[in-house]
Amino acid sequence: MAEGFDPLFILAALRSHGVSYVLVGGLAAICRGSPGETDDVDVVLPSDQENLARLGLALEDLGAQPGPDTAVGDHRVSFVTKAGRLDCLEMGQGYAELDAVAEDLHLDHGVIARIASVPDLVRLKRQSGDLSTVAHLAALDAPPAPAAAAGAAAPDDMSEHGPAPERRGERVWQALERVDTFLTDLTNGDLHRQRRSS
Repeated sequence: MAEGFDPLFILAALRSHGVSYVLVGGLAAICRGSPGETDDVDVVLPSDQENLARLGLALEDLGAQPGPDTAVGDHRVSFVTKAGRLDCLEMGQGYAELDAVAEDLHLDHGVIARIASVPDLVRLKRQSGDLSTVAHLAALDAPPAPAAAAGAAAPDDMSEHGPAPERRGERVWQALERVDTFLTDLTNGDLHRQRRSS
């Protein structure tokens, strides 16, 4: 964690002002049990003017200033606060689906945060290209494999969530998918079993 970064302070400020959000990104993955570090808080917001007004009050309490990399008209807005960076992504219709399967988790110091489900985090991390976190999260969400299928490849956990977004460079993406499968097998211990049995 970056020096001076206090994600719990940011989340507490959002909650104290009644801001509706779903936590995503690196911090959400860590809260779900994935190892790693992060230096920002990423939240998805509904398209709701009243909620944005509550967010404004929370940002005022946090002493927030617009981040240097925020583009005008972009759906993602970054703020630099006295507790660290806060990235806000406004999502229209997709927010309700994300929120419907999110959970309120109790974090340290009595802070409660609404955190995206593991399958949604896997989908979002896969879209961003963070395959290492995808592997860790997929291992957390995977049901125990029956003994007969121990060497079988795990099914694609994104099939329930519809087709993947349009991709450039299909061959590059397929290579990344193979890395993803390798990391998942390595995390689950399947690779070791496969090598022993061959």
